[in-house]
Amino acid sequence: MKKLLMFAWTWAIWSMLYGQSVIEFEKESHDFGTIQEGQIVTYDFVFKNKGKSPLILQSVEPSCGCTTPHYTREPIPPGGKGTITVSYNSQGRPNAFTKTVTVRTNSTEPVKVLYIKGFVNPKAPTPASQAELAIEKTEYNLGNLQPGQTAIQKITLKSVGKEELRITAIRSDCNCVTHNIINSIQPNESAVLELKYTPRQKGNLTENVMIYSNDGKTPMHLIKLRAFVSEGSPLKENSQKNPFGL
Repeated sequence: MKKLLMFAWTWAIWSMLYGQSVIEFEKESHDFGTIQEGQIVTYDFVFKNKGKSPLILQSVEPSCGCTTPHYTREPIPPGGKGTITVSYNSQGRPNAFTKTVTVRTNSTEPVKVLYIKGFVNPKAPTPASQAELAIEKTEYNLGNLQPGQTAIQKITLKSVGKEELRITAIRSDCNCVTHNIINSIQPNESAVLELKYTPRQKGNLTENVMIYSNDGKTPMHLIKLRAFVSEGSPLKENSQKNPFGL
């Protein structure tokens, strides 16, 4: 604790006498290109302190759990270099992706955003699979919402093939849709998928929800949720506080 206080005091005096730190990255975005589903890819974002006082990385936060950052923890002296290593796990995440890592420091520009992107080739379905998923409707209008208000849409998933249907992943383009867990559905049986949508932006919005399974014909089914989101008078909700999609 004494060492930490001593460093903080020394850094404060240094900053007043000689100026602030300045973070500068060699590049702030990286394209992994095309990778195979299941690969974990890694890239090093190298930065330099071009200021006149020690540079401290206060936090490094990824936009989702599929992205893991490791970074230089100790203060970077003027002229020194550091690294933020970003790893992306593509397991269960086929198709194009773009992710961000938000970096907060004591620099003159305190917030920097790093970007990674690429395309994940999906794993080929098992040729012998006779599972098949049927969804009676793939587009839903949730009506008028306010930012932060939650709407629920219940969707019936039916297994119409000759073998067990296994749901491998359910994903959305944003962090505003959550769902219940469905692992498998036996032939000729059904399960109810409950999507909870909580918009954070305004306007006419469309959110895509992808359902991945061992369906031998269509391994990915797309669900579209539409809503008009605006600030208005509070809407009257029912006792469950979920007025839409019931």
